[in-house]
Amino acid sequence: MVATYRWGKFAHAQPDASVVMSASAIDAMLKDRGLVEGSLYERIEKAVSAGILTQGIADWAHLVRLDSNKPRHADKDDPHMAPEEAQRAFDYAKAIAEILYVLPSKMPSPQNAAEEENVE
Repeated sequence: MVATYRWGKFAHAQPDASVVMSASAIDAMLKDRGLVEGSLYERIEKAVSAGILTQGIADWAHLVRLDSNKPRHADKDDPHMAPEEAQRAFDYAKAIAEILYVLPSKMPSPQNAAEEENVE
C-alpha cells in the first residue's frame, strides 16, 4: 500500500513519466500472462481473446497505451500529460493489477474449495 501511495503521488509530480510507467506496468502484466509477441495493442487484443481481460478492461488498457504515446511522441502544441490524466492512467493500471493478481490471490482455488467440502 505504501508503494501505491508513493506512486500515486508521482503521478502528480511527474505526469509524463507516470503515464509511460503505467503503460509499462500493463505491458509487463500481459507478458507475465504469456502474451509476449506483438505490439502492446496486439497483446491487449489477444488478452481479450484468451479471456484474460474483458473488453471493458481492455478498453482501459488501450486508453493507458494511447495516453503513454503522448509524452513519448511529443506534440509541439500539447506535449505533456496533465496530472489528472496521469492519475487516471495509474488508477486503471492499478485496477488491472488488482483484477489479474490481487483478487485471484484472495479466492480459494477450486481444488482447495473441494478439499474443504470433503472435510466437513
